[in-house]
Amino acid sequence: MSDKSGGQVGSCDQYDSLKKVNPLQLSYFSQLPLSKPIVNNLKSNGFTKLTEVQKLAIRQVLLGDDVVVEAPTGSGKTLAYLIPMLDRLIISRVTTYDGPVVVILTPTRELARQVSLVLKRLCSGFKFTMLDIMGGKSNQLKKQEWNSICRANILVGTPGRLVQHQTENPLLDLSNVKMLILDEADRLLDPTFQNEMDTIVNNITPDRQTMLFSATQSSTASHLSRLGLKNPVILSTKSPESTLMPVQLHQSYVVVPLEKKLDCLWTLLQSHCKKKIIVFFSTQKQVRFVYELFQLLRPFYRMLQLRGNMSQPKRFQVYDRFASTPTGCVLLATNVAERGLDFPTVHLVIQADCPHSVDEYIHRSGRTARSGQTGRVITFLLPSELEFVELIQERGVTIKLQKFPETPFSRPVSSRAGSLLAAKQDLAGSARCAFRAYLRDYCLVAGSPKDRLDPSKCRSPTAKVFDPTALPLDAFVSSLGLVSMPDLPARCQQWFHFKSDTRSADEKQQAPPDRVVSVPWALTDDLKPETLSADLDDGADDFLVRKPEYASRKAFALTITDNRKLLDLVEDSSTDSESKSETVFEPKSNLAVEIKPKSRKLTHIQRAKRELKRKHRSYAKTVFDDSGQVVRKLVGDIPVFDAEKMNTELTDVYTSAPSHGTLDVEVERKRLHQTIDKEDKKSWKLRLKEKNRLRRKKLKEARKQLQQPAPSATL
Repeated sequence: MSDKSGGQVGSCDQYDSLKKVNPLQLSYFSQLPLSKPIVNNLKSNGFTKLTEVQKLAIRQVLLGDDVVVEAPTGSGKTLAYLIPMLDRLIISRVTTYDGPVVVILTPTRELARQVSLVLKRLCSGFKFTMLDIMGGKSNQLKKQEWNSICRANILVGTPGRLVQHQTENPLLDLSNVKMLILDEADRLLDPTFQNEMDTIVNNITPDRQTMLFSATQSSTASHLSRLGLKNPVILSTKSPESTLMPVQLHQSYVVVPLEKKLDCLWTLLQSHCKKKIIVFFSTQKQVRFVYELFQLLRPFYRMLQLRGNMSQPKRFQVYDRFASTPTGCVLLATNVAERGLDFPTVHLVIQADCPHSVDEYIHRSGRTARSGQTGRVITFLLPSELEFVELIQERGVTIKLQKFPETPFSRPVSSRAGSLLAAKQDLAGSARCAFRAYLRDYCLVAGSPKDRLDPSKCRSPTAKVFDPTALPLDAFVSSLGLVSMPDLPARCQQWFHFKSDTRSADEKQQAPPDRVVSVPWALTDDLKPETLSADLDDGADDFLVRKPEYASRKAFALTITDNRKLLDLVEDSSTDSESKSETVFEPKSNLAVEIKPKSRKLTHIQRAKRELKRKHRSYAKTVFDDSGQVVRKLVGDIPVFDAEKMNTELTDVYTSAPSHGTLDVEVERKRLHQTIDKEDKKSWKLRLKEKNRLRRKKLKEARKQLQQPAPSATL
């Protein structure tokens, strides 16, 4: 390499002719002052024409400027920074002795792998080397990466893995890095990667060229200064007449209730079984549950799942299978697949859950309609999430309402989910996890319930779209096939407690001053005593009858009026009519049924003990022999011993027993301890001894087998 201590990679003198060229007049790569090996590799890979973003970005990168590029998804941003970067490395004659010269960072491993595959196609025949650095590799590959990173000229990977090498690997030297490229820069600059990016930037020489590429650039002045950009050139293909989305992309949304979402999704996928579709969910556990459930329903297409908690080889395998399948394949994915991944010929993208932001919606929709092809996006929105449409339209995105016919949705999934969950307990556990994960994520995006009262405290403009209190949880649970509702997450409970507190506060303000306190729940027509009295007449079916809710409400009202705890009401035997008239439930005749606690049936021994305390023997029993002598006495199947006749048989402990013939519990306990406990301990020791003997025998046989010489054959 000609200049290893300073200056930019390559000489900019040969690119001076580009300063006088209008980039919009360029149409082919051959019109650019690129080296012949680069042009030949582009032709062999089928790249001849320039896209809009490539016309603008390649010129500025070749001139050595720091650039911030914003272009729609699928417009060719990857080649826009790879082509000028490779050309400058060729001009500089970079070798393996120069070490890392270019660092390319991506937010996901799949995107880093995709960039490295494209780079390998363009680098064929060149002398410089490249290396992809990311987590999830086997131990052997990790060792190879650890030892060969110092000889790689181009590093492509994720921020976390690069920081690990910077802090732990003494072989890595980034003092010669001249180019830092951030693909999906807006994602890399958010708080998730803030610590990693600060570490990387502080350990790279400031004398470098920095390039930022993304479909939605939200970089502020503070972000640009933190990265050390010097007079950056802002490039954007967006015009006042155009939008952030490709023109050939058709966008629509459907209003679907939460309990009908799976039925609607299944019917839509079955009707497009020959298409290549990506379905996005908010959480990993939703992806796993829907994948397992739909697989049991035997769909007409191949189903794949891609989520972050899968092993890295499995994620790459799913990526390759979906990319190589032309038709009839559905990929259920989380946000792992929303950015940068270039799957060929994706016909349809379905967003089963409302995106958390407009940028997320744009990146998800960008998985289709790439490279000039047509595509379609359908977004499922709840009736309470229609404000999200206004946020999209404010960004210049046109989206239309689409109505699905009602007749095809005859509950094909929710009607069979209950039986499938009952047959497979693992699927039932997955359904409960998916329910809790969805609510936790939904409440996390909605923010704190107290911040909802003050719009200035909302973290994002989309927080007002999500209202957890508007979710029909009972119907949602039944649609998943669950019998009962799982425990709600703590964040979700805050929302419902906040709603009940605000409702009770409003009712207190509306209550008349002469009343004591109004109960925060109102008796609806279905819960009034008059309507419930007819259902409680049948005493035989009392087990199947749900206990009336107004009984607990009466106790709640008593606790408020008397300032007592619920436990104090158990021993309340007052019959004062004045205290009863002060409660909310004034007329006693309205309570048609009194709910009495059922007494538990006592066993014979419990009855006998109770009667012994009362000195009453209704369960006494005396056994005689043939001669008429008393053999033994029983009270509730408990033997009663006469201490005067057993002095010769019992130990000194029994001599102190009372002579009135009643059962002495302490004496019987000591007798059991002396006789029965000793026998039990003896039998247990024998069993334990036999168990240890068998274990030692097995270990001895195993050692003998290991000591035997291996069979050998002689020729």
